[in-house]
Amino acid sequence: MIYLKKKQEHRYNSHFACCQEGVCALRKEIVILFCAFIIAILIGCESAYQTKAQRTYTIANANYDMSLISVERYTGTQKIFGRQSIEAVIEEGISKFYFEDEMVRIKWLPRPDDIVLVVHNKAFGPLKIVWDEARFVDEKGINHRLIHSGIGYEKRNDSQPSTIVAGKDTIEDFVHPVDYFQWEEGKGKKSSKQQGYWKRDAFVPTEIKGTAEELRVKAEPFVGKTFQVILALQIDDVRNDYACTFKINKVDVTEKEQQPEKKNPMKGKVMEKAAEGVHSDRLSGFDYVKNITIIVE
Repeated sequence: MIYLKKKQEHRYNSHFACCQEGVCALRKEIVILFCAFIIAILIGCESAYQTKAQRTYTIANANYDMSLISVERYTGTQKIFGRQSIEAVIEEGISKFYFEDEMVRIKWLPRPDDIVLVVHNKAFGPLKIVWDEARFVDEKGINHRLIHSGIGYEKRNDSQPSTIVAGKDTIEDFVHPVDYFQWEEGKGKKSSKQQGYWKRDAFVPTEIKGTAEELRVKAEPFVGKTFQVILALQIDDVRNDYACTFKINKVDVTEKEQQPEKKNPMKGKVMEKAAEGVHSDRLSGFDYVKNITIIVE
């Protein structure tokens, strides 16, 4: 009787152990399936992001041909006549223009954004460039103040110190109309203090996010138009205004496909959502997931 009771008890314990093992195995399968499900979601998100990043867009650019066509010199309202010359020279594939009279020799490099100039003082005494009197006259005849190197957006409306060019000396600078600035968004992290800055913008359309035909519609009306840079040069307390006229001869518009930079927002992030393995807690008889780590590359 005792033997039968022990035998039944043994069968009961064996049956209970089998059930417990079955439950544990089922839990393991559920945990593994859950981890596989999370991994599939992460891979799907990454694939969707890469597909979106691979979409290209079109950038159109305009390249202008500009030339110096005339220079007029004034003292006050009186036009000064004298011997002068304008020479076009191609240096390193770039067109540059030399103006010269008995006082100065100026090399010009007209561009849509910054107009570069190199001023050589031919006199023995100092020459002063009076920046507060310098002007840019656009294709519509509207006057704009000019800034030059060292003057940013914040100081564009302030009085600018004159530049002194010693006798027989040369300086290089650029000029830019103060009303042509564009806000440029910062490309750093969101936590960066610098959210953006004011960038010198071209006074004619040079680039758009669109087709060449769209940019051509905006750029071609400028062909044949003129603009001026008026430099105020002072020698021996006598100010001479040099009105330098430039002409836009032609514009070439091109386009190209641009692909956004691939940036995976999940790259390098440690995501505790998938398992390295399933471990068993023998003390409690329950399975649990330990050290769950996935690094998305």
